[in-house]
Amino acid sequence: MDIREAQELMRLIYYQRDKARGVDRTLLRTMQELAELSDAVLRHKGRNEVSDEMADVFAWLCSLANLLDIDLSTALRSKYNGVCSRCHKAPCECVQEP
Repeated sequence: MDIREAQELMRLIYYQRDKARGVDRTLLRTMQELAELSDAVLRHKGRNEVSDEMADVFAWLCSLANLLDIDLSTALRSKYNGVCSRCHKAPCECVQEP
């Protein structure tokens, strides 16, 4: 499944509920899911649990994009276009921050 298909799937399944919930609460849920992912990674949970949390974060991000009428596939392509968004090279040659 590509990004556009994933975003459309979330629209088909959840758009009405997301719309009723609103942008603010959907953003909050996205942040909660990111915290769950962080917990799974930092506590060295199993690969399946981390994978599930990543899927949840991505699904909520798709829902938020749907509410804001943003095509994630287009946004990624526009922002990165195959290179680093800062140094414009691939692989990135930015000086890493400590």
